[in-house]
Amino acid sequence: MRRWRQRHAAEHAAEVRSHYERHKERLAAYFAQYRREHRDVRQRASARRHARKLGAPGSFTTVEWIWLLQLWNWRCAYCGKTGVALQPDHRVPLARGGSNAIDNILPACPSCNQRKALMSEDEFRARLAAERDRQQP
Repeated sequence: MRRWRQRHAAEHAAEVRSHYERHKERLAAYFAQYRREHRDVRQRASARRHARKLGAPGSFTTVEWIWLLQLWNWRCAYCGKTGVALQPDHRVPLARGGSNAIDNILPACPSCNQRKALMSEDEFRARLAAERDRQQP
């Protein structure tokens, strides 16, 4: 079957499209449920696609990501929060020329990752320090 699909790619694509059109509602519900139940898989795939789109060099595996989480004791690298779904955060953002290699990644809680935005790690840590200084009497 694999060989047939390779030799008849256009026919196979048409057949898949036809199947999706006939079962659109059922498949849409299935895909929506999959996205809800497997957010981590979708998030990782989305991050890889984003890095490829920006032409960022390097990549990291799931094993490397888990190793990094263990290295940081499953804590946010910026605020130390635990018990939340940590996200890969780029020390030097991809948009500013950073790589997608594991040595440019830190685990961050969603709030820190969102607040950091396009800042580098050093810029964000300086901002956090300034905020702490303002809060202390």
